[in-house]
Formats: sequence, C-alpha cells, structure tokens
Amino acid sequence: MLRGLFSRARNPEERRVRAWCRQTLGITPGDLPLYRQALRHVSAVADDRPDLPDNERLEFLGDAVLDAIIGGLLFNTYPDKGEGFLTRMRSKLVSRSQLNTLAKHIQIERVLESNLARSHESSVPGNALEALIGALFLDKGFERTRKVVVKLIHQHFDLKEIEKEDKDGKSRLLEWGQKRRKKVEFVVKEEHGGPRGKTYVAEVLIGGDLRGTGRGVSKKTAEQEAAQSAFRSMRSRRSTPPDAAPQADGGTPRRPARRRPRQAPEA
Repeated sequence: MLRGLFSRARNPEERRVRAWCRQTLGITPGDLPLYRQALRHVSAVADDRPDLPDNERLEFLGDAVLDAIIGGLLFNTYPDKGEGFLTRMRSKLVSRSQLNTLAKHIQIERVLESNLARSHESSVPGNALEALIGALFLDKGFERTRKVVVKLIHQHFDLKEIEKEDKDGKSRLLEWGQKRRKKVEFVVKEEHGGPRGKTYVAEVLIGGDLRGTGRGVSKKTAEQEAAQSAFRSMRSRRSTPPDAAPQADGGTPRRPARRRPRQAPEA
C-alpha cells in the first residue's frame, strides 16, 4: 500500500517522469520522489528549500552500480580477453563523453531539472544518468537495473565498433600528428589522495591546445584514455576536414567540481 502511495503521480512533473520511465526504461517507478531526486541537479534546488535533495548522492551510487554492470557485461561478452582489454573497454563505455551521449540518446533533458545554461551543462546529462541508475537500483534491485542498462547499451552503442578502436591509441594519435605536421604532446600529472592511492591525469595537447584528457591508476592507462578521448571526438565530427586537429570531446574526469552539497536538517 505504501509503495502505491509513492508511485502515484501527484502533479504534472511526476506524471511526466513516470511516463518517460515507462517509455524509455521500460519500468514503472515504485518510488517517484526517488526518481525526481535523481533528475534534480543541485542548481535546481532553491535557496529557500535546502531540504529538497539533489542528485549527487544517487550519482555516487549509480557510478558504482554502473561499473559493476558494465564489468559483468564485458566479462561475459569477451570470455577470451584479458584484464587489460576489459579495463579499456569499460573505460570507454563509462567515460563522461559516452554517458553524455547515451543521456542525449534517451532524451534525459525532457525530465531533467537544472537551472544551468545549456552551454554549462557539459557533464550534467551524464551525471543525471548515473544518478538515475542509482535510483533504479534502490527501487528495483540490481538484476532489474542490470537488464535496463544492458538493453540501453545494446540499443544505442555498437560494441564491435568500440572494440575496433586501436588498443594503442597514443601511438595512433602521434602518427596522426606526424602525418599532418601537428605537434602532439602528452602531459601526465600525478594526483594523491583517496583510498586507492595515487592516480594519474593525462592531457593531450595538439599545437599547444588542450584536446583531450584521461585518468587512470597508471600513466599508460591515463594516456590511452586521453588519446581515445581525442579520437572519439574526431569520429563524432566526421564532416571535419581530414587535416583538422581533433577537438575536445568532453572526455574529462568522471566527477567535475561542484558546489558543496547542502546539509539537510536532521529528522
């Protein structure tokens, strides 16, 4: 009975979210306020409503759930591939640019609450998608969430095409620069902190301009992710002349800087 109360749409916004979830995800929300929270960016929380939760905590949860789902999908899809290949494939599928692309495919902006200007929303759709996965996990459990995510992946991405990307993206990008007489540089920075120890952030500079970024637990992994970021951008701009430099594709670290989350009052 309580679940029925939570799933009942009480206003046009909730009816729109419920209809979108049915049409796009193939599920009927059992806890509508949870999905509303997942689709609410911190910028949409009014100063006089600090008790209204934004989607940052759900994004954290969805990030972990998504990693597990994609890891399982790749593990079963490629039984003969090693850990390095599986890690690279997962990195491509859960990169910020890919999540933003998937969010646009499913038209998440139709139900997204955000007061940011469109020009500043580069990471907002992908972040909301992760938060939505977190809400789905809490509402429906892991197995139902896994089925929804895997279906979306197969609907909107071609694993074979992603697999065709050269494993050594750095070498490809350097060769690309040599052929076009463009200077390609990789700059790697070391970061400390976090329970998993230090990480590395790589930047790709083409002609002195930043064109891609990548992150990893090793310098090589970070450089490969940065190179693939540049190539994904070139592939998305196939109308660009072949001698043009690759453009930045938003392949930035998974978690951009945000405002400090508001603290909800104690119950």
